[in-house]
Amino acid sequence: MAQYGFINKTSILQNTEWIDQYKVYDSYAYGERGAFPYLVIGKPFLGEPNTCCTETYLLIGPFDSAEKCLNVITYMRTKFFRFLVLLKKNTQHATSKVYSLVPIQNFDETWTDEKLYKKYGLTEEEIAFIESMIRPMELDNQ
Repeated sequence: MAQYGFINKTSILQNTEWIDQYKVYDSYAYGERGAFPYLVIGKPFLGEPNTCCTETYLLIGPFDSAEKCLNVITYMRTKFFRFLVLLKKNTQHATSKVYSLVPIQNFDETWTDEKLYKKYGLTEEEIAFIESMIRPMELDNQ
């Protein structure tokens, strides 16, 4: 999991306006060595205000509340989200390009696979395929 250290705010040169806001962090690199079914990405986690990260992590956000961040994390942990990432992710690196097929949601609400399958009108066959390809990811904030 993440390691923490201290850095003076004056040492941060980019995106300083994000420091005092909530955000979501996820690993920039995640590989499974052919493990099937796939997790696809590392476990995203909440970034509290007064935190920042190096290029080891992708920063998603910022957001105005922890609740919205937790809704983003719940969305990112759905099989639907991770399947769409899998379609574009052909290496261990999870650059912004691998998220290009993933639709943005309203993060005032919590998203589940069932809600997403219904929203996008997936057939039973499409759902079964996604379910067979993507491993469940725990929904805790670890």
